[in-house]
Amino acid sequence: MDNQSLLAAFEELLDKKLEPINNKLEKIEGKLDSVFNQVADLTEFKTDVNTKLDNISSEVSEIKEDLSAVELVTSKNWNEIARLKIAK
Repeated sequence: MDNQSLLAAFEELLDKKLEPINNKLEKIEGKLDSVFNQVADLTEFKTDVNTKLDNISSEVSEIKEDLSAVELVTSKNWNEIARLKIAK
């Protein structure tokens, strides 16, 4: 057997031995791509949720201010009602 045929036989044997490893690596790469895509989706979702939470927080603050104003006006109205009752 000359060197070329020996080298070719060795390469063929090596290819056969490495084929299962290459297949597993391809599966791992596919799973890793899926994980990257899921992480990207989750990152986008987190950004959307944070934006919505900021909007809700702002709206809640506005509602609290409005409620305080309503309570103040209601208090004044009750005082006026009490004065009107006394005036009768």
